[in-house]
Amino acid sequence: MLGTIALVAALIALFAWSPWKEATAVEWLGEYRAWSDGVDASLHSGLVMSRADCESTFDDEVGEPPQDGLLPVAAAARRGCAALTPVGWRNGKADVVRALIDAHDDRLPPRRRRDVSDIAGSSIGVRPDVYCWQPAGWAPFSEQYAIVRGGEEISLKGIADKARNRIDLDPGVCSALRFYLRRMRPASLSYENFEMAEALMIVTHQAEHLKVPTASEAEVECYAVQHVRPLIRAAGWEAEYATEMARQVWELSYLQLPPAFRSPACRDGGPLDRSPRSSAWP
Repeated sequence: MLGTIALVAALIALFAWSPWKEATAVEWLGEYRAWSDGVDASLHSGLVMSRADCESTFDDEVGEPPQDGLLPVAAAARRGCAALTPVGWRNGKADVVRALIDAHDDRLPPRRRRDVSDIAGSSIGVRPDVYCWQPAGWAPFSEQYAIVRGGEEISLKGIADKARNRIDLDPGVCSALRFYLRRMRPASLSYENFEMAEALMIVTHQAEHLKVPTASEAEVECYAVQHVRPLIRAAGWEAEYATEMARQVWELSYLQLPPAFRSPACRDGGPLDRSPRSSAWP
């Protein structure tokens, strides 16, 4: 009897450890990312790789996804093997992100917001399709996006896609914009003032990416912070309030960013100053 119990316990332990256990979506995306990084490194080192070799390594190292919803992501990844140049591979990775967005869109479709698009249009001159996500959709998407992109975003608040002329936004950003869109000034000394100003900065940051796709994160972030003051004034609020909101996003948001997202050229009268004749900064 004791021997039988021991055998059953051993079998349970074996199957709990089993290497054939199906991977989760997060684990599968991590395997994709490791494979993608390997191909990327090979291309940048000048190694010639055939499409067949690329697809074969995908099958060996990544394989089929654990969920049907990720099948388009896998298909997009394999399509990237048809353009094995550094530029082609970068475009292929963008297709993978689009497929991931679409996969989550199907579950909890985000809401298209023309009023938020108007903010981008009035400040930067682009008219993207802007989508506000639901919290239950953004949370799992942002986790998976961070894996696919390898932590490129310090905190995912929005995504711009030039090919689709589209911006996707964190639901918290859209919620903070309600004050601006309704022209309802938040209560004095409330944190909602900063949240509203930061939301304007996030929208204009993504819109700047659409306008100048080749601009660096540091350049785009500098331009975005300079849009807050005129947008606040355009809402009909006084100059003192606009100055205070611009100061808050500068001190509490921009100056807290990692060095890669800031630039010494971003200063009053500097090369990235959009209004060099004005002493108002940002």
